[in-house]
Amino acid sequence: MQGEELISLLVHISKSDNHFDDFEYSYILQVGQAVGLSQYQVDEIIRAKTTFDSTFPKTEQERMNILYYMLFLMKIDKNVSLKEKELIHHYGFKLGFPKAMLDEFIYLISKHQNSLVPTDQMLSIIKKYQN
Repeated sequence: MQGEELISLLVHISKSDNHFDDFEYSYILQVGQAVGLSQYQVDEIIRAKTTFDSTFPKTEQERMNILYYMLFLMKIDKNVSLKEKELIHHYGFKLGFPKAMLDEFIYLISKHQNSLVPTDQMLSIIKKYQN
């Protein structure tokens, strides 16, 4: 998945609850910079209002990175909406993750939407579903 596609996906999720705040913008900007995009490029993707359509990566590491980005985006505004959960399920399934794993991650993120997500609990979920 190209950086532009990842940012487009994150923008789609962040705007799904009809609320796009400064925290979400800052997070998406940080992700954009991490994947080699400038602030201008990220801003252009946000303004473009294009729908997300992409092929997903084949490697588990790349797919897991995308899932993490989506999960932490859902948490960043401290309001985990039903629409965000639905999109995490939708795209998580397309990434090849089982529904039960996605449910556990969403529950964990929702439970800790106002605090740090315990790393050991995230790793525990991964280990449980790792092939």
